[in-house]
This record gives sequence, structure tokens and C-alpha cells, in this order.
Amino acid sequence: MNTFIKTFIVCLIVALGFFIYKFVISESYSPDLSVSNDNPVFTNTTNRFDKVEKSPIEKLPIEEEFEKNQLPEVDNKYEYTCFFYSSTGKLIPVKREFSVKQSLENTIDMLLKGPTITESRQGIYSEIPKNVDLISVNQGQDSIIVNLTSAFGQGGGSQSIENRLKQLSKTIKNRYKDKKIYLYIDNKEVEYLGGEGVYVKQPLD
Repeated sequence: MNTFIKTFIVCLIVALGFFIYKFVISESYSPDLSVSNDNPVFTNTTNRFDKVEKSPIEKLPIEEEFEKNQLPEVDNKYEYTCFFYSSTGKLIPVKREFSVKQSLENTIDMLLKGPTITESRQGIYSEIPKNVDLISVNQGQDSIIVNLTSAFGQGGGSQSIENRLKQLSKTIKNRYKDKKIYLYIDNKEVEYLGGEGVYVKQPLD
């Protein structure tokens, strides 16, 4: 008897729940339900949101740095030219590329350092002694004064002195064709160089 009453009560609760769902809750969510356009909650809703402008999203510094690192690095190369002698004794241009921007000082410095090991193996050489240093370079509107240490005029015979003068002059005139070149040694304009007293015509040829 008790079991029958319990079963009956459970069935009654289930039936009551089904009735509430069917005739109360489902009616409140009827697909035919319509809302008046005059309802203030829905008035001009579309227009209001259309006028909202999207603000740009600011990137975090770490994101900007990451994107920056993804860009390919561009290596700027600058071509330098100086003149050395080949194995045949001919004065030839030798070109090299550096990441340092071109300047007359850097070009002369490259000339004074002489050929690289690879170039030397190819028979390229310089008549300029390796212990010569550049003191200064002064450029005027139509002239250039190159001031070198005294080692430039030491060692070698008259032919060697003349060859090193040609190297210096040719290297500078490669970029500054219209300027006159004057050679100074230890801050003084020179007239003679070397033990044999080779005459130096100023400006250099």
C-alpha cells in the first residue's frame, strides 16, 4: 500500500511538472511573440551601435619588438677603391666592401695598410711602407692636403718613391678628379723624398 501511494505521488509530480512546462513556460517563449518598436529598450538600437567607432588596439612593447626582429636586416655595403701594383708591375684598382660609410680618410687608411693576404697571394703588392700613418686630411674647395708620417719617404730607391706617390695620387683622384693634391710629411709640405732626394712635384700628378 505504501509503495502504491509513493508511486502515485511521483507520477502526480511528474504530470504537474509537465503541465507547468507545457502551458506556462513554453507560452512565455512563444515564437510568435512580438515586441513593439515603441518599446524604449529597443528604440534605435541598431543606429546607436553603428555609431560606435572601433578604437585601435595598442601593441605591447614586446609585440612591437618581436615584429621588429622579424624584419630582414639590411646590410649597407660601401665600395672602396685604392691602387696597388700587380705582379706585372702595373698599377691597378683594388676594390673592397665595408659597412663603414665612404670617406677620404678611410680610403687612404686602406691604402696605407696594403694588400690583404689573399691579394698578396695573387701577386698584388704596395710600394708604400707598412709603418706609414695618416696624420690628417684637409679638404678645401679645390684642393686636398694629405699629411703623412716620415716613414712614407723612407726605404727603397727613387723608383719606389715615385711608385708610392703614384699610388697615393691615383687613389685620391679616383674619387676627387678635379682637386689638386698636396703631400705633407710631418706637417710640412715636402719637396724631396728618400735618401736619393727624389723631387716631389706639388700638386701631385
